[in-house]
This record gives sequence, C-alpha cells and structure tokens, in this order.
Amino acid sequence: MTPPVVLSIGGSDCSGGSGIQADLKTYAAMGAHGASAVTAIMATSVRVSADILPLTAPVIAGQLTAVLDDLPVAAVKTGMFASADGIGEVLSRAKAGALPNLVVDPVLLNEGIRSRRQIAMALERLLPYAMVATPNREEASALLGWQVATPDDMAQAARELVSGGPQYVVVTGGDLVTGTEALDAVWAAGEERYMSAPRVMGRNQVGSGAVFSAAIAARLAHGDSVVEALAYAKGLVVRAIQDAAEWRIGTAPGPIDVCGWSSAVI
Repeated sequence: MTPPVVLSIGGSDCSGGSGIQADLKTYAAMGAHGASAVTAIMATSVRVSADILPLTAPVIAGQLTAVLDDLPVAAVKTGMFASADGIGEVLSRAKAGALPNLVVDPVLLNEGIRSRRQIAMALERLLPYAMVATPNREEASALLGWQVATPDDMAQAARELVSGGPQYVVVTGGDLVTGTEALDAVWAAGEERYMSAPRVMGRNQVGSGAVFSAAIAARLAHGDSVVEALAYAKGLVVRAIQDAAEWRIGTAPGPIDVCGWSSAVI
C-alpha cells in the first residue's frame, strides 16, 4: 500500500526534539510519508535556544512548489515561522486550495514584541484556511489579545478562534496544572467539549505540541474524521511522554518517545 503524504512547513530543530524533525518522526511512526518545507534553521539544544536563521520567502516558495507540484499531498501541517513573509507564501497556496486538511500549530517565538505580533497577525490571516488549529494557552492569548489562563478561558478562546475561520480549534492545556487531568478545550462539530487524559509528569516533554499537531495531520491523511484524529493524537502524546520517562538524551528535559521504542518488543 502506498502511504499517504503529509507536508510539514516549519523550523528545523537541530536537536531533533521538535519542529520538522519531530513531525517527520511522527509521520514515519504512523505510516505516512513526510515531506517538508523549512522556514528557518534553529541552532538549538535541549538546554538552550540560540541562533535562528530565517529562510527567505523565495526559498520557502521554492520548497513548496517542489513538493506540491510533484507529490500527492493529503494533509499539511504548519509550525514555526520566523517571519511574516514566510507565512505569506503559505497563505497564497492555501487561498488557491493547494493545502488539503491544513493543521495550523501557531508557534510563536519570544523574539521581540514587534516581530512576534507581526507573525501573530500573519497567522490570523492563515487561520480561515485551516481545518484544525492547535494553539497552546500562550499562543491563544497572543492571537486573541487577552490572557487565557483557566479551563473556562480555554473554552472561550476556542469559541472565539473558530469564529475567525478554522473549522476546529483545540486550545491545549498540558502546561496548566489543575489536578490529575491534562485538559484541552475543543470546538468541534459545532460544539464545545474538553479532551482529558491522566496527567503524566514525565521529565521529557520537548516537542509534545509538535507531535500532537503532526499526529492530527497524519490521521487526517489516513482518512480519519477530525474528532477521531484529535482523540488519536491526544492518546499518542500521553503514551509518548510516559514511554520517554526514563530517557536521558542530553543534560536537560528532552524529546518524547513518539516511535514507541521504549514499549516495543525487539
């Protein structure tokens, strides 16, 4: 069987824990072929985020053309952009209907208030073309202009973001410590709901947001409904954090076990 193709558009993380690298591992683990368009090269490690080299809009456009003109892309996921110009290249293709099953993970770096706001405004123009948007609480706050702090706030944020265009919104709350459950607020199929799972306090959680959105895109490429894809992605991240609990990759908290290596029988 020929695997479905999923295109990731985002930053390259040289440590392998997040960004394009985490996406491609997720697709491989889920039986999908991953293609990529790199928006920036990040000199990062599990300890520190250092230099970020934005790629120019023509370079991003060239990558998109190379993939979309040749491969039968079934789903697309966007992650980190280092400039609003890069988002513009993606937006033009979204408007043309060339980005099926678009999942937007609106990653916002702390690179200065002005550039962060410019990127947030550009992402707002991309959201109407998204099938699913997956902001965390901080990203939802930046997109909406008010502080998303509580589970009720997360639900309100999901409602407001849906009114801006995406068909489904998940405001993830894995960083919100409230009891024993990890809650995400979801607007799906015209109604508000929560997804919950037992909170996993594993040492390694780098890339969990990237894996979550990539898993949604992969399941959409396989033909799942959005609600099915969301549930699968939530379970995958919980399992991947659990399985990586004893990993020691680097000197600080590291990546999660998206491939299931720790639980596999070899």
